[in-house]
Amino acid sequence: MTTRTPWFTSRSDLLSLLVVGAAVIVWQAIGLVASVARILPNQDAPVDVMIMGATVDLPLGPDGAAVAATVDTATLTVSDLPVATYVAALGAAAVPPLATIGVTVCVLLLSRRMLAGQFFSRTTTRLITAVSLLIAGGWVAWFGCSVLASNGVLAQIADRAVMEQITFQVSWTPILASMAVGALAAAFHAGERLERETEGLV
Repeated sequence: MTTRTPWFTSRSDLLSLLVVGAAVIVWQAIGLVASVARILPNQDAPVDVMIMGATVDLPLGPDGAAVAATVDTATLTVSDLPVATYVAALGAAAVPPLATIGVTVCVLLLSRRMLAGQFFSRTTTRLITAVSLLIAGGWVAWFGCSVLASNGVLAQIADRAVMEQITFQVSWTPILASMAVGALAAAFHAGERLERETEGLV
């Protein structure tokens, strides 16, 4: 396989990309540690719960008067969570930054190869496929943990009438994004195969 450096790239492009990627990874790592550290003691832990469909009173009116409102999520401070709820809350806090770090690393490696002119190769295809799987897998893991954590926290402190109003809605955006990246991986795989078949003919 031949490689050539694209005319539109320079060493500064790669350096800028690495700096931005490193900043994202560091920022996500800090957020990961902070989020897990708040939940880990299992005392006064802030847990995000899904309360879509439930009506709550918020002090938004004149002089702090209560106004009926609907919200999608709320952060509740709870202690002594059951084991299953505790693990789910940790997972819901840890999965998004971990998935973001994984995607960022793959994108950095992919960009480095492309900036070096290595467009069609097995490694490139695998990196794009990994990004697709990380998006889909990260979202599924986060959603599952969030639902389990929400149910556990609400069962512990919420009124039954409130719980009956709550619905869980699935966002298809991450799945569609994963499918789009997967299609891109398929296109690169086809390009890789075509390049192998035509190598040496020109």
